[in-house]
Amino acid sequence: MKEEGNKQLFTEFPEISTMEWEEKIMADLKGAGYQKKLVWKTDEGIDVKPYYRRNDIESLDYLKDTGSLKKGGGAPNHWTICQDIFPEKDLKEANSRIKTALMGGAQAVRIQLKDSPAPDMEMIETLLEGISLDETEIIFQGSLRADALYDLLCKLAVSKGIDPSDLKGSLGADPLGKMATSGIPIASMENIGKLVRNVKEKSPGIKVIDVNGAMIQNSGSTLVEELAFTLAMANEYMAVLTAQGVDPEDALDSMQLSLAAGANYFMEVAKLRAARILWRKISEEYGIDPSKGKIRIHSTSSEWNMTLYDPYVNMLRGTTEAMSSILGGSDLVSVLPFDYPYGKSTAFSDRIARNVQIILREEAYFERVADPASGSYYIESLTDSIGEKAWDMFREVESMGGFRKAFESGWIQELVLKSCRKKLDRASSGKDRILGTNAFPDFNEMILKKVNETGQNEKHDAPLIPLRPFRLSSMFEEVRLQTEKSSKSPRVLLFKHGNPAWMTARAMFSGNFFACAGYEIVDQTPFESIEAGIEVAKETDADIIVLCSSDDAYAEMAPAVYEAMKDRSIIVVAGYPADSVEELQKAGIKHFIHMKSNLLETLQEFNTMIL
Repeated sequence: MKEEGNKQLFTEFPEISTMEWEEKIMADLKGAGYQKKLVWKTDEGIDVKPYYRRNDIESLDYLKDTGSLKKGGGAPNHWTICQDIFPEKDLKEANSRIKTALMGGAQAVRIQLKDSPAPDMEMIETLLEGISLDETEIIFQGSLRADALYDLLCKLAVSKGIDPSDLKGSLGADPLGKMATSGIPIASMENIGKLVRNVKEKSPGIKVIDVNGAMIQNSGSTLVEELAFTLAMANEYMAVLTAQGVDPEDALDSMQLSLAAGANYFMEVAKLRAARILWRKISEEYGIDPSKGKIRIHSTSSEWNMTLYDPYVNMLRGTTEAMSSILGGSDLVSVLPFDYPYGKSTAFSDRIARNVQIILREEAYFERVADPASGSYYIESLTDSIGEKAWDMFREVESMGGFRKAFESGWIQELVLKSCRKKLDRASSGKDRILGTNAFPDFNEMILKKVNETGQNEKHDAPLIPLRPFRLSSMFEEVRLQTEKSSKSPRVLLFKHGNPAWMTARAMFSGNFFACAGYEIVDQTPFESIEAGIEVAKETDADIIVLCSSDDAYAEMAPAVYEAMKDRSIIVVAGYPADSVEELQKAGIKHFIHMKSNLLETLQEFNTMIL
């Protein structure tokens, strides 16, 4: 019995070689293309295989020192739960939200100053009234005057009997990020070294620079571009600070990276792991010991991935994004409220955003395992691929003179825009699905009264081309909001007749298709005859009649319905009956919707015709 107990599991099963697996796969494909059917070609230029084995990671050098991917802290995979606060004009309400967040489980708050005026003492006192400055990590983002902000924080701390050395958080200085989103060139960074030295001496727990890489992904970039350009910004700050006499370790300690976490779950995990590996390479070039060359990473839900319509799906998005952030090794994680795209969150949405992380920590035990992705053949391979491509792109930026010069030349914006357009094209065609927006929309949802106009597409004159944070779903939302704003509520009758399987499938497709524009869908029981359907159509007063049947039925059905209803409704054929399209077009039918239709462009055309 003892000998049996010492036997390793699965030793009775024979080892299967990679060649044997490949032969089996090729046999099952029966001649279909392996690359086309099973290999996923990502936007990052990575060919993702259908399976990975031990030999895929045996040559990866970074695995010899996985300690670089592990973090310090009271738990093996500790992270800080952060709540984002948007003060806008009501500072007292923002203060109340900060207190609620801290009482509800948040360990840090990040105050977004992007639309706020330069801070003054009254503003800081109101925002932080009743907050324990020596116990709470307070992070600012979007600060235009980090030096003035620090002085105000120190004065407030002293007035409350707190030593500035006990303060912790981040001042959010990021002139390169501000240049990227505003298009306004940087006047100078000559004082940033002085500020870093001052803060290091008086408040070592405060970071000065917050490298905003999230805005790159939120502008539509690939994950490789986000990582490469974020590292390029961070490296430029390191170069500036060390040139101003700041010790390299102090320069590193003054920074943190802010990255977005999007929908690509495993690749987001790999991106964060690759970020630590590449940063270690960069820090070594500044003479920093590898054990001290770790950068702090703050991950936030991707704005790009959020939607106005069916906003509760954003809860699911935020959950998976938090999971990939934590498994990838982020030090701080922010989950945006599910109603963030509305322009104003609620106490309920803030609580849900916090509770996502609390559940992952307290109930799912995500805090218990250090570097939980370690050893996964798939994730390790992705980490290596993303890291390699990001490093090549980072070096290309450096060959241009660094992030600032590459951005001023327009090269960075051109790459990001190219990536963005690819994603927009796939979403507009319906190939890439946005749940609740261009796929399976809520037919009866109305949101116009809930939305504050975000102005995300506003244009401003600037010397440089700025990066524009953008939500992928917004182009569809514009169409649907246009419908809501109009005085007309377009009605679509699903004219079902003929083969039950075809008419049911095409009616479901058509209903979802037009519901993406907010049209009212009238779904009648199948008509026993074409004539009976026409009589109902006359009573329904539909703007659009969609014929839902099999291809062979359209030759008779479509002309009959068109002749009877052409002066009352737009006639649309669901499908593309290739054998009879020319005849149907001769009969006057112009509109066909099918899987290859460009969903966005088609809906825009119908809005133009109807509204």
